[in-house]
Amino acid sequence: MTAIKKKSKLKRISVIIVAVLLIFITVSMVVTKIVYDSVFVRYDGTISVTEEPLKQIVSNRENKVYYSGENKLSGYLYRCESSNDNNTLVVVAPGHNSSADNYLWQIKSLLDYGWSVFAFDSTGSCNSEGDSQMGFPQILSDLDSTIKYIEKNDRFGYNEIVLFGHSKGGYAACCALSYDYDISAVVSVSGVNSAMEGVIGLSTQHVGFLAYGNYGFLWLYQAMLFGSDTLNMCADEEISQSNVPVMVIHGNNDELIPMDKFSIISYSDEIESDNVTYYVCDKDDQNGHTNLLFDKDGTANDELMEEINTFLEQNTDN
Repeated sequence: MTAIKKKSKLKRISVIIVAVLLIFITVSMVVTKIVYDSVFVRYDGTISVTEEPLKQIVSNRENKVYYSGENKLSGYLYRCESSNDNNTLVVVAPGHNSSADNYLWQIKSLLDYGWSVFAFDSTGSCNSEGDSQMGFPQILSDLDSTIKYIEKNDRFGYNEIVLFGHSKGGYAACCALSYDYDISAVVSVSGVNSAMEGVIGLSTQHVGFLAYGNYGFLWLYQAMLFGSDTLNMCADEEISQSNVPVMVIHGNNDELIPMDKFSIISYSDEIESDNVTYYVCDKDDQNGHTNLLFDKDGTANDELMEEINTFLEQNTDN
């Protein structure tokens, strides 16, 4: 009888342990989905274009519509019409909670330097379809679809394509090196190195260090959405495996994607490529995640854009 009682007790304990584990897993997955969906809600921020230089380039741009998966994306083609046309198209990949119009001052600067520009609203943002932004890996699909659309249209007549990405767009621009496209150069600004590092960084803003405790569930949930191969893509690895020139730009006071973790530049010692240029923005009020792109008057950071222009000139056939 004693042995039977012991077996019965052990069975009850085992059932309780399994039940607790199942409850823990269920609660963790529910919490993960809630946090994840709150991070990647649809973004409909509007940009009021009142400055005359920007109003003119917006009125002259060509609106394009194409698909990324089941969602229509809105793209915008800005043609350089000056005598210094470099016959090169710069594709701008936006960051999290950003639209193409968030980069109008940078687009104007690129146009002034002689580059034409194609920018787009990513899935779940502004003029593009999608109930949500879906997650970090979605930008990979959006940029891939954008490049395919541009190539399908004979690059709109331009000789070369270069990529310019900010934040998650900077991550996507580097990961796009794994695609079978003829990309001449890449500029990555404030780029996160991987989707997991990006989502952890954003999640800590919502739930603090509890995000790290849910790391496994965050990985599993994203893998279910996008597949493990897509999720495991890392910018540093794609740079290392490519011969395409890459310029990695970061602010030394970036609190969202710190220089020493999460960022592409934090992996500089592991990047095995002779074609990488690193540029650190360290001026006060121009060394954060986004403000490094701007001067204090709200226009483009002329010093940074000059560095970018020099890099592009050196790595394109102009």
